[in-house]
Amino acid sequence: MIKKILFILTALTALSLSAQVIDKHYIQGDDYFISDRPLEGHSWIRINVAKMIEAPSANTNGEAKFLVVKDGKEIWTKYFWQSRIAGPEEIKLGLPVIMFDYSSGGIYIPPKERDDARTDNWFMAKITDVSTLYKGHVLVSGGYNVSKDNIRIIGAPEVKTVEVAPAVQTATATTPVQTQQTIQPEDSYVAPSQKGGLRIVKAVYGGFLPENSVDVTDYLNTLIRDGKLTVKANDQFLKVRMNSSEERSLKIKYQTVDGVFETTVIQGMQTNIPNASHRKAQ
Repeated sequence: MIKKILFILTALTALSLSAQVIDKHYIQGDDYFISDRPLEGHSWIRINVAKMIEAPSANTNGEAKFLVVKDGKEIWTKYFWQSRIAGPEEIKLGLPVIMFDYSSGGIYIPPKERDDARTDNWFMAKITDVSTLYKGHVLVSGGYNVSKDNIRIIGAPEVKTVEVAPAVQTATATTPVQTQQTIQPEDSYVAPSQKGGLRIVKAVYGGFLPENSVDVTDYLNTLIRDGKLTVKANDQFLKVRMNSSEERSLKIKYQTVDGVFETTVIQGMQTNIPNASHRKAQ
């Protein structure tokens, strides 16, 4: 009986982690893209990020109920897809793909911020020309050039079990935090009062380029003691492995009972949180 209970708890924990893990497009394992129409018969269709709150069944004519992330609307639809970031070998002519709806220099590029990815539009189209793939982009139906890094293919999401430096050592094997691997349980908000009046809202450590940065939000939240935290901007303290040699800094946004504050810690320096000298976020 005990073994059965442990197995169930392990399974539930694994499911929880897979739902929380966010990929490079800031898409979670239990996210769906939804539309009110199919791609067939259209050059492209607009889609949105949503959470399934009621599974499809014979009683619902195959429709599922979703909560749209950007506005909280509840929608019934039978047009929904899970996805994962396409690998280089998966980008093929005629393939239906999902892309973030933002262009720069005439090419649609992936989201740079979590809030953009989860509240702005995405679209679905088919790859119609791969002759420029060697340049880093392809053409999709509707006549849009899309970066290869902004392409998602339809299918089960890639599951990466990532455990961020637990404060208490356990016998469970963990995977070291590496660049671009993040866990952000945005659906399990922890009120500041539950952390002694302090919660790290966002913490990113790295250089000027996004690909040379890593999210350490959840790790810092595990270090809070009695509503206080002392942080150091270095690889050893943050338990990360950075390949870039450029100068790094730690950008932190945190919340206390007095509001939300921001600070930047230069590489090798440290700061105490909260601190009256930190800038209050607008």
